[in-house]
Amino acid sequence: MSRRLSTVVRRDEGSTLVAVLVIMMVMTIIGLTLVTVVTNTTGIVIDNRDSAESRSAADSGLADVSVMLQQGTIVCDPKATPPAPVASDPASDVTYGVTISCTEAADGKRTVTLTSTGISEGGHTTITQATYGPGLAGALTTMTGGQQLTSSKSQANGNVLVNEGNFICSNKAGITETVVVRAGYAHLSNGCIVNTSLIAAGKVTLDTGAEVNGDVYAIGGAFAISHASTKVTGNVYVDGDVTLSDGHISGSLIATGNVTIESKATVDGGVHAGGRITVSGKTSITPLRSAFAEGSTPPIVTAPWQLAATAFEWVDVNYTPPAAGQSAPITACPPGNPVATIKSWANFTTPQIIDWRLCTADINLFQTPITLKTDLTIYVNRTVYMNGVVVSSGDGAPHQFNLIMPDKVADGKPTGPCPTGVRLDVNNLQMSDQISGAVYSPCNIDLGGAKWNGVVYGHQVSSFDGSTLTFKDVTLPNGNKLRPPLGTIITMQDIG
Repeated sequence: MSRRLSTVVRRDEGSTLVAVLVIMMVMTIIGLTLVTVVTNTTGIVIDNRDSAESRSAADSGLADVSVMLQQGTIVCDPKATPPAPVASDPASDVTYGVTISCTEAADGKRTVTLTSTGISEGGHTTITQATYGPGLAGALTTMTGGQQLTSSKSQANGNVLVNEGNFICSNKAGITETVVVRAGYAHLSNGCIVNTSLIAAGKVTLDTGAEVNGDVYAIGGAFAISHASTKVTGNVYVDGDVTLSDGHISGSLIATGNVTIESKATVDGGVHAGGRITVSGKTSITPLRSAFAEGSTPPIVTAPWQLAATAFEWVDVNYTPPAAGQSAPITACPPGNPVATIKSWANFTTPQIIDWRLCTADINLFQTPITLKTDLTIYVNRTVYMNGVVVSSGDGAPHQFNLIMPDKVADGKPTGPCPTGVRLDVNNLQMSDQISGAVYSPCNIDLGGAKWNGVVYGHQVSSFDGSTLTFKDVTLPNGNKLRPPLGTIITMQDIG
């Protein structure tokens, strides 16, 4: 009996041992699974953190370099050697490196591509690439009101940008670069010369000796050319109808509408029209292609990038206090006879700001000479008269002279207030060759008869006749420029 009980007890002990071993095995598997899950989760967290760090570093690289380009610290010219890569502090745990490339298409559109490589503390890499369109601005930029150059003394050695309004040019006035009329028509006559291209959102009319030494775009309007001495040395693109009464086009004429040709007109590259082609008399123009007559697909005239809604945005320029180490601004309003006050400016040897924003009366510097040995910027909120003022260098070195009516609201449009009559009057102001600068106002600018080197940028430039404007690259006291090198982002993507 006792032997049987002993055998049963041993059997029970064996079963218990097997059960314990099974339980231990299950617990071990569960433990190992938990360890694996925790390890994997920790790895995912680390990977996510590394990815976020590297992406943030790449974005920081794009932001930092775009600011440098906008401020002119870095200059990207497709015709020159590309700028050197930009890198963050290598001692930082998270770093970036940015390469810069510039291209120029056949239509003159420039793009800037930034490739930014961000590296996290753990060595994770993100490569982000952004391509920016061109920023649009001119030596002469007027937001509204159009522009008229009707004197042989009217010369603009740089681009002319008319955002709203019409452009009228005659009497041998000249523009050495491109004219862009974003919302209006263009009429050139009596020997007016545009030495690059003419781009208009409306009708373009060329007559009595007008000359465009480049391409002509008439988008959303018509095109007309007359007089034997009128000529275009490039191509003509028209989204509308065309009348060729006379004149000469060295390139081709491409139009979406009907084309009427008088026998005296010549087009070396031929005509391609979407509508009918009507010829009065005989013509030597060949080929003459009419999609209407052929039953073929009509030509497409695409608006150039300068007319895109996003191509231009008003640059807001507010008051900028002196930089560290510069002299304090001069805030005392000028006396009735400012000669002695202005004469003392010749003693300045470090950049100086004249802050006349709180002056309650108009400021009259009529025919007062200004001599500079450093850069000088005047800020005003009221009308300033500088008729006949001569600005020259006192030491023979180049210096900047800026006249700024601040735009106090950063909203991408000219914001006054602009009470009736408030303006910057720089009629007949003369700059020596060593002096350049910006005249800027969200209100009105009068510039008749002036000689200005630099940039003219206004809500309305109501008088330019008889003036000579020579574009020079100008850096404002805030470090920015009135010719943004970067436009809107065309593409942005991760490439690695």
